[in-house]
Amino acid sequence: MTEINDPNTTPRKNRNNTLLLVLVVLLLISNVVLLFLWFQKKDQATASANQVTSITSEKENVTKLLEDMLVQYDTLSTNNDQLRTGMDSLQKQIVTLMDKVKRGNYDVHKARKEAETLRKIMKGYVVTIDSLNQVNQALMAENVTTKQQLGEVTGQKQALESKSAEQQALIDKGSVLTATGMLANGLFVRNNGKQVDTERSSKVEMIKCCFTLGENRITPPGNKTLYMRVIGPDGAVLPASDQANRFFYDGIEGEFSVKRSVNYQNEPVEVCMFWTATGKLTGGEYKVDVYESGVSVGHTTFNLK
Repeated sequence: MTEINDPNTTPRKNRNNTLLLVLVVLLLISNVVLLFLWFQKKDQATASANQVTSITSEKENVTKLLEDMLVQYDTLSTNNDQLRTGMDSLQKQIVTLMDKVKRGNYDVHKARKEAETLRKIMKGYVVTIDSLNQVNQALMAENVTTKQQLGEVTGQKQALESKSAEQQALIDKGSVLTATGMLANGLFVRNNGKQVDTERSSKVEMIKCCFTLGENRITPPGNKTLYMRVIGPDGAVLPASDQANRFFYDGIEGEFSVKRSVNYQNEPVEVCMFWTATGKLTGGEYKVDVYESGVSVGHTTFNLK
């Protein structure tokens, strides 16, 4: 039998095929679009992640830079009030900026610029303080040199003064008068005025001490005041007739028994000094010392019975 095709069936089949093809094409296009969008989102996510990583790294770098600046600040030291005020202000700015960066509410790129500016200011302080320290060291070295030179000058001066003092001591020592042939004894006076030596204490009316002031070319010539101390057996100084009988000798103050002025012209001169008794003397040893300018000229002793 011969198959007869239905003219209405063929067009319907063609329409179905066309629709199916359109659906397939649309499906492919949608898949392509979805795949494109997915890759785009992936790229955006990757870019965002990279941006976050970059910002985090930059934040850490800026924070590290600011922390290093604070550490360097702690090493700076100066006595200059003006520099110290400026440095304190700089430290506060560093701390404030670092707090903003750590809190994450401040543009990190702007923070980087501000940190670089603060670091330049810090370098300026470092250079200034270093220059001042060098100047101070130079001044200290100069001061040490000056002190050394001053010490040398002082040492030379002291040496000269010591030498001068030694020379003066020799002159003073050489200028001391010396009494030779010193003799002392008791006297009584007869009715005719004649002085007679005696060893009997009950008869002594005066004590005489005679000696020779030797030649001395160093001591200045002129009137010399001689002080005589007569010390009795009891250790007491026989009193002078003058109430003002105090003088200095051997670095101390004491009493003298009699004093006398002698014109001395650097040549030997004979001198006698007399003490007048005011009462009865006792027996024993008597010591006699003569001084001039506070220095001992001579010493002798005698005995009374």
